Amino acid sequence: MGLLAAVLVALNALWDAYGLMTGQMRPSTVSLFVNVVATLFVIAVLNETARRFFRRALSSDTLLFLTVSLSVASAVFGLDLLQPLLSVIAHPVWFAGQGNDWDVTILPHLPKLPIVWDKDALRGFYTGLATFERWDVLKGWMPALLWWGAFLLLLGFAMLSLCLLFLRDWTERARLSYPIAQIPLELLTPRLPLLRQKVFWAGFSLAAFMNLLNGLHFLYPNIPSMGGWLFDLSPFFPNLPLSAIGWTPITLLPFGVGLGFLMPVDLTLSCWVFYLVWKAERVLAAMTGWWGLPRFPYAEEQQFGAYACWALLALMPKLSAGVQALKRVRVQACKGERVQGYLQESAVQQLAAVNSPFSRFAPSDENFAVLGFLICFIGLVALCVWQGMSWWLALMFFAGYFLISVGITRIRAQLGSPVHDLHFAGPDRMLLFVFGSKNLSKRDLCFLTIFGGFNRAYRGHPMPHMLEGMWMAKKLRDEGRGTRGEDAMAVTWAAKASGWGWLLGYAFGVWALLRASFQFGGRPWYGMEVFRQLDTYLHAPTSFGLASLAAILWGGAQTALLATLHNRFNFPLHPAGFVVSGSWSMNLFWVSLFVAWLLKASLIRWGGLAMHRQAMPFFMGLVVGDYLMGSFWSLWGCWQKRPAYNFLP
Repeated sequence: MGLLAAVLVALNALWDAYGLMTGQMRPSTVSLFVNVVATLFVIAVLNETARRFFRRALSSDTLLFLTVSLSVASAVFGLDLLQPLLSVIAHPVWFAGQGNDWDVTILPHLPKLPIVWDKDALRGFYTGLATFERWDVLKGWMPALLWWGAFLLLLGFAMLSLCLLFLRDWTERARLSYPIAQIPLELLTPRLPLLRQKVFWAGFSLAAFMNLLNGLHFLYPNIPSMGGWLFDLSPFFPNLPLSAIGWTPITLLPFGVGLGFLMPVDLTLSCWVFYLVWKAERVLAAMTGWWGLPRFPYAEEQQFGAYACWALLALMPKLSAGVQALKRVRVQACKGERVQGYLQESAVQQLAAVNSPFSRFAPSDENFAVLGFLICFIGLVALCVWQGMSWWLALMFFAGYFLISVGITRIRAQLGSPVHDLHFAGPDRMLLFVFGSKNLSKRDLCFLTIFGGFNRAYRGHPMPHMLEGMWMAKKLRDEGRGTRGEDAMAVTWAAKASGWGWLLGYAFGVWALLRASFQFGGRPWYGMEVFRQLDTYLHAPTSFGLASLAAILWGGAQTALLATLHNRFNFPLHPAGFVVSGSWSMNLFWVSLFVAWLLKASLIRWGGLAMHRQAMPFFMGLVVGDYLMGSFWSLWGCWQKRPAYNFLP
């Protein structure tokens, strides 16, 4: 099983890496990864064929292990983690001195281990037509790859620990629906009942035909297309204040409609409404004269504050349980009572026991998760401090990073948003915007710059895939189609798959990306993006950003207000819609989500929940059909070494 997972991860890593070099679609730009669904669909069909004709087939547990490990691995070697990270750690040494003074202003302040310092080892990475399977090249890359391997190992297992910590509360107590995981779960079901429904194949055929026609139109423009292009509204508003709306594309994506139909109605409504609110905010800023301020209306800061507040709201039940447990321990200690287990259990164990009536998981599972997260968190801080980063900045950075991770994971588990990119709004940028480059050491500025390699965006964040894998394992066990025994066994199985996928994703991701880069020539734009910004801040230092801090707090306050209105007064707009709608990717999905909302609300209104359930396979078919045909074009383009039709705009 582990060997089969390794083969699948290696093949998908090569697919993604060569797709990057040849200009194909990027499978990890949406919440439900394209390559994972396409691979799982093919394996599930072959597995069912073997079951029918040869009476032998892979079990649901095996398919689950392959799915979870491939999902986590794809997040690691995907668009927003390893791909930009390798470009960032290779960039400063190679480009220093080429029309800049980086050898004086930047190189002396860079940490030693996280950067590739051997310029000869970088030559083939940027020039191409070379091989990296040589000792002199490997020796130059090895120190940086080992350091980042240890760093990402701690980062991944910290996420895994958080998933174990929140799984019980979010699955059994809050009963979240995990909309994104519904399609993989259907493909894991024995005998594939989804594929036996005609309405599924209707949606599949429609989406696949549209994708096929658009792909042929891309190759032969005389062939007509069906959508697949972006119609920008901004040219119709050439003058202020309406021109402040910026790029506003209109496009209808079949898979976007399908994913939107899986979401709750209030979230699809909230996404497109708040998207228009963000556009209106820009127009009002231009009307009132605030548009002249740098980066107004500070959308990135507001987004960060919204995500942080959303994460804190998700953490509130756990924090409240902790406070109550500590109060109980204090009262017992003050009374002098000798409580059995008090001398053996920590306060964390008592915290975990508070919610024990809601679950069959043992409190010790949560104790292990808390301890694991703390060890990984301290290890991450120690690794950075060892290389010269200020301890207080490392603490703030990782606190912000894991807040964002929890917020994204909660959004996926509860509402299933198809995008959660948060472009250029990670803790690396926020710390720089708030404190100002003038108040940070050059070594700290270099660290924040390097961290931009895995904080550029969060479209393919790994943590939601870990939690969804655990939920699918528990769902299969509850329905008698997975691991026998207690829930803990199913969760442990999915956790092992996540850990194995993380290790494989890093190992094969590095191998595939370096192999493709040495063949075609590496893509320097990710490194160029962050180090040009660093160069700007070094030559034009910024001071404390009071406006940025106020925007972060304002974004959090809006989220808290919307959560209160939604939960207590049944306000129709959901705070998560505000959280995800202000970033770049929502430009591409707002029309599809509007159509999904209109269709779903109409079906429920006029046909009831019964008609909604009957229509669900059709919209799942839209997703799978679009993904399968889009994967075909991507693989064809990799084979031909030329760009093919990209259905992910």
